[in-house]
Amino acid sequence: MNQKQLQYFLEVYSTKSITKAAQNLYISPQGLSKTILSLEKELGVELFERKNNHIIPTGEAARLSIHAKNILEEYHVISEGLYKNNTTFKTISVFCSYDVPQLIPARFFYQFNESFPEIRINMKEFTDEHIMKRLQTHKVELAIVPGPFNPNLFNYELLCSEPFCVVVNKDHPLADREVISFSALNKERLVIKDVKSQTSLNQYYNLSSAKGIPNIILETSDIHLIHKMAEEGPAVGMSLLYLARKIRSDRIKILTFEEDWLVKKIYLVTSKNNVLSPEAKILRSALLDYFQNTGA
Repeated sequence: MNQKQLQYFLEVYSTKSITKAAQNLYISPQGLSKTILSLEKELGVELFERKNNHIIPTGEAARLSIHAKNILEEYHVISEGLYKNNTTFKTISVFCSYDVPQLIPARFFYQFNESFPEIRINMKEFTDEHIMKRLQTHKVELAIVPGPFNPNLFNYELLCSEPFCVVVNKDHPLADREVISFSALNKERLVIKDVKSQTSLNQYYNLSSAKGIPNIILETSDIHLIHKMAEEGPAVGMSLLYLARKIRSDRIKILTFEEDWLVKKIYLVTSKNNVLSPEAKILRSALLDYFQNTGA
């Protein structure tokens, strides 16, 4: 794997088209396709589904895109000599579940930088399982993830509770509703977040002891794909309200749930056996203050 492969992959992922990506990269579509196939073979995963001359990013592609961007950004810092900056600063990494950084607006980071210019925030998205392992081994000081947690291992403070919702095509029979019960989805074709997530709908479903198993046709870590499935076909997409409001489409209607247990609780988490650095304590305090006093 090399820098060029990651750059080419991100361009295809962004444009959802080999032809458009090849034009932007000034290479042939055949050469680009060969590079993507080589990357898939090396990683042992399928990054794109090919259907009727269209390509659809898989969940693996969604996850890879986040890490590829981080790698290329670090490469840019090194190649441009930006690491030689004489300014003294401390970088604090915050590991987050996928889509969680979208809860925090740009103004928070601007205000934090104005108050603490010597602290640089590095937010990264990973699976919940990876994040908890890194916390336990003290490889990261702060994490923003959904519960539940082992109270003997972690300290956790509630940041917010975000409700789940349903997204459907405006021509779908359910689109004439504003509010829906979970039981109304029993016979629907459902697209949900990857069950590896601690807050997957499957787990909420099991906790609620609801009757009737929905017909789950796709699990994915890519929230945009969930919305796309609902927009283009009869499937019902399970989303989070804050994300559904950001991923706008004239062909989508958002339905809220009657059940108050259908929420995703997001926590700021630290390891009980780890002493936070002064910079991590400052960022922790700023995050808690924002969510508790300002709101997302």
